[in-house]
Amino acid sequence: MWFLLALAASGVPAHAQKPELLDPRVTQSTIVDTICRPGYADDVLPPFDTLQRQKEQLLSQRHVDPQSASDYALDHRMPILLGGSPSAAANLDIRRWDGRAGQRRKERLAVFLKRCVCTGDMPLAAAQAAMSGDWPSRFRNLSSPTCNGS
Repeated sequence: MWFLLALAASGVPAHAQKPELLDPRVTQSTIVDTICRPGYADDVLPPFDTLQRQKEQLLSQRHVDPQSASDYALDHRMPILLGGSPSAAANLDIRRWDGRAGQRRKERLAVFLKRCVCTGDMPLAAAQAAMSGDWPSRFRNLSSPTCNGS
């Protein structure tokens, strides 16, 4: 956790500070009833067909060949698991599934950080700051992370 707290305190620019990316219902005082509640993400996500339309729109805007659509995920810039808005357009993007900065790694990191928040080992704001910006460079090894940085 020392690394993440230092990161949060260091003034690293954080997307988490942009309110348009965040769900105002999720704060440090509401995590037990929101992100730490089993099924929370499923409850707040828009319907699948809505998400699919949003992904298709973003793919089209980025001129991605429809034949390659399955290589991309609809990405929440600030993950819902860490208090990101489930439906705000500003929080939506597309991201390749694979690679060091791919959606698979991002989702794994989000699940790990959520666990740290929900066990009380890390404040929500520190987890959001950790996920912001250049997280792939800060989290090169996700094979056995711990909340305390050891």
